[in-house]
Amino acid sequence: MSDFDAPKKPAWVGALVPVLLVLASAGLYWFFSAKGEGGGDGPPVDGSAQSLGTKLVNGKTYYLFASLIELYPKNLDGENWDLGDGGPDIRYRVLWQGNEVFKSKVKDDSLIADWSGLGVELEWSDLLGKKFSPDEIIKGARVRSTDDQHVAVEVVDGDVADDDEAGSVEILFKDLRVGTNEFKYEKTPDSAIRRVVLKALPVDSSLQDLVNLMK
Repeated sequence: MSDFDAPKKPAWVGALVPVLLVLASAGLYWFFSAKGEGGGDGPPVDGSAQSLGTKLVNGKTYYLFASLIELYPKNLDGENWDLGDGGPDIRYRVLWQGNEVFKSKVKDDSLIADWSGLGVELEWSDLLGKKFSPDEIIKGARVRSTDDQHVAVEVVDGDVADDDEAGSVEILFKDLRVGTNEFKYEKTPDSAIRRVVLKALPVDSSLQDLVNLMK
């Protein structure tokens, strides 16, 4: 049988593929979320994870990401962020020991941008069955806590031609707690960051704990 004689797939098969990918991704997220809602008001502790609200432990490794960043209405020059009345397109990156260890996706036209620490990117082959590790699911930096060190959060207004700086903040590990951490700032000539919310959880936490905190 030649290629011309081979049966062709119906047109609806190609249209069905992206639908199946979306449904599979949503089902996977629901599965993890349902496991994380097993009881209590906060993530349970499995023996390796610290309780919420406790200080970070020196030498311990944590997942860290910004769940929310808020900017002031005007940029560093006191002008609108974009032409007209367009808001900033916010993106941030986390630096630890002078190295970029995480970069977020852009949130368009937002003075208050938020991110989930969970993310699953599926391909067609994944529908046949795939086991995901926490590192594939968690979208955040991996850092090691040390009292005399810090992480830096640098924020930009993403533009097609060139990114415009929105400011940066340095946060000491000794000021962080397991769970949600909120920091508020005054506007300065070098920073238009009003508020940063960071979330931290030990990397050896159970997947249930990670899903509860990161979603």
